[in-house]
Amino acid sequence: MIAALVCGRAENQPFPGRNTFPLLGRPLMVYPLLAAQHSDEITRTFLSTDDAGMARVGKHYGAEIIERPAELNAPDATLEDVIQHGYQEIKVRLGDELEALVVLLANAPTVTNGLIDQGIAILRADATLDAVMTISRRNEFHPMYAQQLSDRCLHPFHETPPDANMDAYFPDSLLWVLRPSSFFGTMRPSVRPNWVVNTSTQRIAPLVHEGYGDVDYAWQIPAIEEWLRRRGFTEETTPYTIKPSPTPTLTSAPLIVAPTTAAERRVLVTTVPFGQPNRYPIDLLARDKVEYIINPIGRRLKEEELAEMIGDFGILIAGTEPITAKVMQAAPNLRLISRVGIGLDSVDLQAARARGIQVTYTPDAPSPAVAELAVGLMIGLLRDIPGADRTMRNGVWHRFMGQRLAEMTIGVLGMGRIGKKVIAHLNGGFPGVRILVNDLAPDVDFGNAHHVRWTDKETIFREADIITLHLPLTPLTKNLIGAREIEMMKPSALLVNTARGNMIVEHDLATALKSGRIAGAAIDVFEREPYSGELATLDRCILTCHMGSMSQDCRARMEIEATEEVIRFLRSEPLRQLVPESEYALTAQR
Repeated sequence: MIAALVCGRAENQPFPGRNTFPLLGRPLMVYPLLAAQHSDEITRTFLSTDDAGMARVGKHYGAEIIERPAELNAPDATLEDVIQHGYQEIKVRLGDELEALVVLLANAPTVTNGLIDQGIAILRADATLDAVMTISRRNEFHPMYAQQLSDRCLHPFHETPPDANMDAYFPDSLLWVLRPSSFFGTMRPSVRPNWVVNTSTQRIAPLVHEGYGDVDYAWQIPAIEEWLRRRGFTEETTPYTIKPSPTPTLTSAPLIVAPTTAAERRVLVTTVPFGQPNRYPIDLLARDKVEYIINPIGRRLKEEELAEMIGDFGILIAGTEPITAKVMQAAPNLRLISRVGIGLDSVDLQAARARGIQVTYTPDAPSPAVAELAVGLMIGLLRDIPGADRTMRNGVWHRFMGQRLAEMTIGVLGMGRIGKKVIAHLNGGFPGVRILVNDLAPDVDFGNAHHVRWTDKETIFREADIITLHLPLTPLTKNLIGAREIEMMKPSALLVNTARGNMIVEHDLATALKSGRIAGAAIDVFEREPYSGELATLDRCILTCHMGSMSQDCRARMEIEATEEVIRFLRSEPLRQLVPESEYALTAQR
């Protein structure tokens, strides 16, 4: 077994929040985690950190967290100490020795899964090696750190530093593949602090790394983002999400016992459409010879329809239909609910837990599409694009006078995955925009980087030109905006909702639009769907049919991720996107 240990700390960083600083929309520390988790050789990934924020990010991305004792948080604690402690903890959890330990730094985003697997292959091919270490040809360090190659291993220039004509290498301290028998229990002191290995006394093979080094300064971010883009990373996707990893990543989730009966292996797909932008989810099911049925009604199911349909199925690939205790009671074979999307208000999590039903979701996949739709709706309202379309079709040539988004004050309620992407779009494309934000758990680092102003909801209602909702549906957010809140708003205010329908009292909104109390609204989600209500009669209300996630790439990614969880479940492999405990705790309060 081979494990990865990602190391990061909050103290003494060159700039605030370095390891969680946004890099192409993700915390910087996510990149080494993704590289480790998509390695063909690594079976478990651990994160050693002294920072609660980093631990939360690590848990979200499936890493197992190793808490450090107080002495390892002291200024004089070395990386070697952290690795020693991490390995001992990993060995306890695994109950066995490792073939190798892969060590990465949390602030090293240019290490890829291919580089990791190459280092492991080098170590395996030579039993005399103690470790493999990444090196760079670029002289980013003092010449005394230079290394030379001899007998396929690294050695320091003992006598004189190399001159410009010598073939010299420099340890970039990004990745080590360690052979445990050579290090742990009797780790030999390195020549320099935090070098981990000692090329004077150990056989250390080089692994040339052509990417940038670790991130120490904020000014390095643009260059590293460009490096990542050229290798297939974007704000929406990574090279790792194009196809499933050949070797699944193990997490701290318990091993799933594979379904045994025919009914437990049958899959009901209720989300529609399914497999249309990309057939890959259907191909995944067919490849594993999974018996499945796709929603025969072709629309969002009602509770009683789902209860009648689900009895002979053990797995549900779900959309937004109500998966209630009544539905689960009608499903004696149900073992897994794999939700296509991010919202969990339609799933009775407590009832699922009581019946031993696992629940997974795809929280990241829909975010880019929803964020773009939200910004598009803002522009549609400001320029009255639907109104211009209607008048043109009625034979009237009338040029509407609108406003520019860059001149607006935008109030963002909820700064989670989607809210952050909306803010990034606004900052990146509309210079001059003023952003007010309210969130129960403020991400201060992100807010500072994007120049937002944190405030209360009432201030947003009073001051914002546009109010956009990006919140989960909870007891606190249900009926969040009604007549009282609308009364606080400017007469020129615009309201956008791409989150959940029950957050706005639809009748109160319709009344306000009819009277001119506010200037307009754009609504993608409704209390009852399909929607047919009084908002549909109002010109200054743009209506879309819960299509926030319906871009080809995001919809495909949602379906693929949900289906991959089904395949893992059927193979008795750990699930990667289990609903976190925080969601269960939230539903327990309802």
